Amino acid sequence: MDNMREALRSLGVDLDLIAALEPDAALGNGGLGRLAACFMESMATVDIPAHGYGIRYANGMFRQEIHGGWQVELPETWLDHGNPWEFERRERSFEVGFGGSVESITSKDGRLERHVWKPIEHVLAVAYDTP
Repeated sequence: MDNMREALRSLGVDLDLIAALEPDAALGNGGLGRLAACFMESMATVDIPAHGYGIRYANGMFRQEIHGGWQVELPETWLDHGNPWEFERRERSFEVGFGGSVESITSKDGRLERHVWKPIEHVLAVAYDTP
């Protein structure tokens, strides 16, 4: 790392400045995300064809700074400068529901048949592909 830092410095480039411009999204590093990443890696290792789907969060896990000797957790704004590896697919959008209530549907004789979720809010989610 010291050799790289020195080489960049000889070119008038600050490694810390570069690192700040390309933050780590920390995607796949929390609980289920890590598990999903392991599944994808395992399938690739044994040549099982697969696709992975996820949520494109505006913020990654979090970043940490020290202020007055105390750790402070801040959002990791990894998309501030865009993501050159992804491409937006506006033609592929999906309605996603939030909140609301669950209605229990019963048969004529009073037996429970099923539950139906009735979301109170809907948003349109646009697909992004990352090869």
